[in-house]
Amino acid sequence: MFERILVPLDGSALAERAIPVAARMARSSSATVILLQVVESSLEFGPYLTQPSSTFEHAVERREKDARAYLQRVAQSDDLKGLNVQLEVSEGAVDLKLHDVVEMYTVDLIVMCSHNYSLFKRWMLGSVTDKIARRVHVPMLVLHERGEAALAPTLFDTTPLRALVPLDGSAWSEAALLPTIQLLMELAPDTPKELHLLRIVDLPATAGIGKSAAHLSAGVVASVEKVALNYVEALARELQQQIAPTANFTITSSVVTDNDVASAIVRVGEEERDGQRVYNLIAMATHGFGGVRHWVMGSVTEHVLHTTTLPLFILYPLPAKKNQEKPTTQETAGSSKTEKDEQPILWDN
Repeated sequence: MFERILVPLDGSALAERAIPVAARMARSSSATVILLQVVESSLEFGPYLTQPSSTFEHAVERREKDARAYLQRVAQSDDLKGLNVQLEVSEGAVDLKLHDVVEMYTVDLIVMCSHNYSLFKRWMLGSVTDKIARRVHVPMLVLHERGEAALAPTLFDTTPLRALVPLDGSAWSEAALLPTIQLLMELAPDTPKELHLLRIVDLPATAGIGKSAAHLSAGVVASVEKVALNYVEALARELQQQIAPTANFTITSSVVTDNDVASAIVRVGEEERDGQRVYNLIAMATHGFGGVRHWVMGSVTEHVLHTTTLPLFILYPLPAKKNQEKPTTQETAGSSKTEKDEQPILWDN
């Protein structure tokens, strides 16, 4: 259960799109909603201003006063009526201050709306969402400005709420499963829900010329896909047994073989059926690499974040999970092959 939900706001209508989603979850779990606005100081962009003038200090005070008045107006909106709402105004860099607020309030979920910047603009200006995701290691539900209202409550009156969870066979990726089930239950406690486990098989470079499945025999590909399917089906059965029958929850699974993991996730996540999107959100666990390692290795989660128009639920497994041993896919499926014969195929997310 999420008990303290943080909604970062910047005064824009785009950022406020996160409020109805956060409020609906807060009503389901009796959670506290924390509204945050960070007033960025111009000192961050003026390296020669070593001593702030009294005019500058008054300007900051005025912006902070305006921010608090704005948050008070938002807190009185119909979406938040009757909920426990706390307001926080802070000055400084958004990602740094948001991290401080997360620590201070022991926040266990962030709900926010992200701009879908172009690649060039992200490279030049950076992305606040990226910075927050790398610094603040609590679950984040990121909504997108270009997407339709994928989590609008009216949708759940007639159709199930569906989430796609990509898996690579590792404990890291599986760490997204239980929190996503919890998220779906709080988003739509009274409607049918579905969790779809998608096993992405990224064949290693040694498996084919140019890392292409076209150079593999049909038998090899079929064998790898069968192992992967056994894995997700066994995991789906295990999860289904853990969920109470009264929860109105279904676990399904499938396998996709693709060397472009991020693109495969987005393609499956945004597929349509009868003119409607099949899934309402994508949920992924991430390693949260930063700095040079992040730049060199890339990030599947970040690529999906900036490509899909669906809401993305980003989770950070506990540090102990990093070295946690997982049974091989053969062991999960009851195969007699050894761990050396078939390692789980991992991708950097």
